[in-house]
Amino acid sequence: MKTQSITVIGKRWFDKVNGNTYHSAVALVNGKAVATIGYCYGYGDQYEWNAMQALEEKGYLPKLEHYKNTGGTESLWRYCEKNKIQYASFVSDVQRKKDL
Repeated sequence: MKTQSITVIGKRWFDKVNGNTYHSAVALVNGKAVATIGYCYGYGDQYEWNAMQALEEKGYLPKLEHYKNTGGTESLWRYCEKNKIQYASFVSDVQRKKDL
């Protein structure tokens, strides 16, 4: 089945005591949840990168470009743009760790 859409839904929580940010996420392909990222350290858009890695490991991103000089990869939104895949990403900041 051809990938027509990828959606990443993340949750972030800031640990005020220690000053760290954590997240969780779920990645949907064509509206079906195919990857779940549990409680994980990372701030900003790290939930998107972790979802992208999970999607690649499961074979949903076969043409993902890897940069030899830096060891990084193209971003998920750029991959989707190049391959004409609809992409959406949503994140909610939650107040409690247990809400992740």
